[in-house]
Amino acid sequence: MAVSKQLGLVLLVVFAVVVCPANAIRCYTCNSNDNSECLQPPTSFTDEEYRDNRSVPARLLVECPPDKQGREAFCRKMNLLVIGGSVPDHTRIIRECGYERGRRPCVGMDNGGHEEYVCQCFTDACNEGSRITIAGMLLVLIPTGLLLVL
Repeated sequence: MAVSKQLGLVLLVVFAVVVCPANAIRCYTCNSNDNSECLQPPTSFTDEEYRDNRSVPARLLVECPPDKQGREAFCRKMNLLVIGGSVPDHTRIIRECGYERGRRPCVGMDNGGHEEYVCQCFTDACNEGSRITIAGMLLVLIPTGLLLVL
């Protein structure tokens, strides 16, 4: 009888983990060109400052819509140094959902007229994730399997 209760509990846990839908990733979405709240100080291009999103208001955090091609969404932040043109040199920050992943977490580019430093991250607000990952599922399923075998 005890084994049947354990099995029922194990199946309930597995069902809860597997059936509960994962939430879509949430990313800050803004452009400092039209929203000064998107521009966080300091404006230098370092990975540490990229990940520091504390000064960006939570209301700019949105759930990424599904991609029409079925790709998984991620968060992206672009630091642009706009050089020349009709306005003085300035820094612009763009935060958005992305769907086409780069090979590296961050990359710098010189695109004639502006320099870019683009980073991608894969958890909510580039800070903490709330979705169940494969590794997280394995942490539940492996002990469950061991309980069934023993």
